[in-house]
Amino acid sequence: MNTLLRAVFVSSALGLLAGCERARRPDIDAEHPARLAAQLDADFRKIRTEVESLAIFITDLYMRQSEILPGTDRTNYAFSPNGAFYKPTDDGGAALWISAVVPITPEMQAVAYFTELADPELKRICAQFPEVSQAYYNDRHSLNRIYPWFDTIAQYPPRINLTEYNFYFLADAQHNPERRGVWVAEPYVDPAGRGWMVSATAPVYVNDVLEGVPGLDVTIATIVERYFKAHDRPLAIISQEGVLVAATESAIQVLAMPPLKGHEYLETVKLDLFKPDEYNIRKSTLRPVRAIASALLDEGRTELELLLLKKNYPIRAARVPELGWTVVEFFAQ
Repeated sequence: MNTLLRAVFVSSALGLLAGCERARRPDIDAEHPARLAAQLDADFRKIRTEVESLAIFITDLYMRQSEILPGTDRTNYAFSPNGAFYKPTDDGGAALWISAVVPITPEMQAVAYFTELADPELKRICAQFPEVSQAYYNDRHSLNRIYPWFDTIAQYPPRINLTEYNFYFLADAQHNPERRGVWVAEPYVDPAGRGWMVSATAPVYVNDVLEGVPGLDVTIATIVERYFKAHDRPLAIISQEGVLVAATESAIQVLAMPPLKGHEYLETVKLDLFKPDEYNIRKSTLRPVRAIASALLDEGRTELELLLLKKNYPIRAARVPELGWTVVEFFAQ
């Protein structure tokens, strides 16, 4: 593990935020945040486009279900003792689970059968996009088809309602009247057990009825490993709400965030010990940090300065339009 990604405990107070812009030093790579933001924007835009294509593919399965169903193999599915309908065996495809929150009808089981034709697409997406940890389809009856396969009976409570989760309802008509691909850009805990993540989702409408929502998940751990691990520098990605979506320990030190319970940011995220409110710069107990939040997220500032322990920390920032995030880098003077 890079030494930058070791936990650092903050034992000092922040100084004052200096609002003036400063002359650039030759040793500051002021364009690095912009390059990283552009890379994130391009990568995540492709993922959103992919989930929109997946929604079109699944919509077509609904339209062709009468021709698909006669040829489906139904022997891979069963009812569990707790009343859920699921796929007990890993056959190399996706897992399948239908919640027992409502009585499971033959029509609901039929969705399980004909959506099996989406498995190759789910597998392809996960193989083609290394950022994507899992691909899935959730329908309005709390059916979940998800790849890679895992033991859904062991993981899911038998009667959860998937439509109550943000990765479903943020794609509905109220939240997404344009019926396009959208991001769940604020980190949330994955009920499938993958830890903290963000998701690209898109609606599936059939005869003007929202039948379900496919999704592509990107874990916070993956973001840290893929975009931060190679950089020995204080970096953070901050959501519009002020949450540190991803960060190196040195950036957490500068912002005087709470000590990390897992001793490393990456481990904290993986162990579900990460608490967004604790790592929200808008909610910091320190006024200079809240001032940074306002300058970066509300005013759109890209250059400012922080005085910390009698050291000036020039700050450079760049927006990630696709998700409404801001990439921030701190430079020790």
